[in-house]
Amino acid sequence: MKIGFLSSIDPFNIKNWSGTLYHITKVLGETHQIEWIGQDVINAFYINKILGYVSYPEKYAPLFGKVLSQKINASNYDILIVRDYYLGSFLNVKVPIVYLGDTTFHLYKDYLNNPSKAFEKIADQIEEKMIARADCVIYSSEWARNDAIFHYHARNSKIHVVEFGANIPHPMDYQADIQMDTCNLVFIGRNWQKKGGDKMLGAYRILKKEAFPCTCTLIGSVPPNASKNDDPDLTIIPFLDKTFPTQLDRFTQILNNAHFLILPTEFDAFGIVFCEASAYGVPSIAANVGGVSQPIKEGCNGFLLSRAATAEDYARMIKNIFSDKERYIALRKSSRHEYEKRLNWVVWGNKINTIFEDTINRFNRKLVDNNTNKKEQNECNFYIPVYVINLKRRTERRRHIEAQFLNKREFALTWIDAVEHPIGAVGLWKSMVMAVRTAIKNDDDIMIICEDDHTFTPAYNCQYLLDNIIGAYEQGADLLSGGIGGFGTAIPVAPNRYRIDWFWSTQFIVIFKHLFQKIIDYNFKDTDTADGVLSALSKDKMTIYPFISIQKDFGYSDVTRSNNEISGIIDCLFKKADFRLNLIHRVLQET
Repeated sequence: MKIGFLSSIDPFNIKNWSGTLYHITKVLGETHQIEWIGQDVINAFYINKILGYVSYPEKYAPLFGKVLSQKINASNYDILIVRDYYLGSFLNVKVPIVYLGDTTFHLYKDYLNNPSKAFEKIADQIEEKMIARADCVIYSSEWARNDAIFHYHARNSKIHVVEFGANIPHPMDYQADIQMDTCNLVFIGRNWQKKGGDKMLGAYRILKKEAFPCTCTLIGSVPPNASKNDDPDLTIIPFLDKTFPTQLDRFTQILNNAHFLILPTEFDAFGIVFCEASAYGVPSIAANVGGVSQPIKEGCNGFLLSRAATAEDYARMIKNIFSDKERYIALRKSSRHEYEKRLNWVVWGNKINTIFEDTINRFNRKLVDNNTNKKEQNECNFYIPVYVINLKRRTERRRHIEAQFLNKREFALTWIDAVEHPIGAVGLWKSMVMAVRTAIKNDDDIMIICEDDHTFTPAYNCQYLLDNIIGAYEQGADLLSGGIGGFGTAIPVAPNRYRIDWFWSTQFIVIFKHLFQKIIDYNFKDTDTADGVLSALSKDKMTIYPFISIQKDFGYSDVTRSNNEISGIIDCLFKKADFRLNLIHRVLQET
């Protein structure tokens, strides 16, 4: 496989990104051909920056996308890995894109020296566009994955978590049994303050004061007043470069003799150092921040304390674990097991290769489907699962809905016997849950929930619906309505699609797979309404306009009592919503 690696920094240079890119390209390079892309455009950017012509690269993301797309399309890559969001967000290429990282801009922005709020807004938009543009996104932690889904509205199905490995050679001299007359503590971090150096050193001094036999080795940074150090058990190593064999040997020897890695860090997106400690069977004790809970599994290869934990808390944890030799030796064995099972680059490479193959296959199937659609022009060569909710005794409604779907081959109907309940809204919700459970059983990626008072408008055609379903899906929508009877605000996201803050009416709604479980898990209350709950559960909800669906007024409602009290209220609500959206739509069409 030929892989293009789009990055602003050299992925083959072990000194970049703590060696992580080097190990990524090394393991992939064993079975694939890898080419670095991006050095020429990023070099041109920094040359112009030196001359004073540009500010930050995010501002030039569209230009990067245009230049890089031409270069990538002229090559014959099987897959493209993107490391920098501003290089890949505007790509227009004919190759599957994998976005690879350990965090999102949203999670990391507070730890950056951002020039302005305007920059943050631009960067956040570019991150969202990059995630939406990618065919596959791979993070090193669930923490980053969840933010991509909930903050950037990414599709759950395309986000993967694969832990990074240890950036050291595989240790063959690991020993579970280790001398335990003295507890050897290690701290590794370049930024003393942000990595919690004061807490770590404080914990060590507390233990010494309590006559607990221990040593402390600090690697990568220097504590305040280090020049006054007269403690023979405290070793300070300001810098260790693992790219030099002698220094790597010293680093691994320290780990080989260590009993704990202590890191009360203020922030870490992952923490390669925890993988390296596990490689030598060294349990870690760290702050539960960022993505740290991914490499450290509680009780398996370490323990997590709260961000607010004190030096006394760390000292107590160290003493309690180390004082039980049997427990500690078992912890060393399980720490090494975590390394062998998931925290090494061989495992990472195997998982990534499987994801790559699946991504390429999905991409190729999508190309075939797109070409088929083009050949068929506007004919619908697909079907959409529709779950129609109908009370058996409402035969007039069944006849109505059957007539609506007559000769519409793009739909595959499944009938859901409506649940009867003294509170109509509760019955409707239970019926919807039944429909969602059936869709999951049928392995549907999307579903349409349709009530038996749904009526197609003259605006409906299958291609119009399909285009909006695909567009909403690519933009990360949870839900797409065919027509609504009320809303608060509407923001255009496409020529015939609007993002809305809330909505009324559920007679025809497209629901995407990542919302299925939320619907099932929700505890519906007697005072709830189905449209109100769906509005709250779906962070990103949209409607098609012009509407393709409205409700037929049968003169009564099985759900909302007030609709039975005022004749024509349903028609009035839909006409009012249509009037409001039409005003917005006309203004946009004229501008």
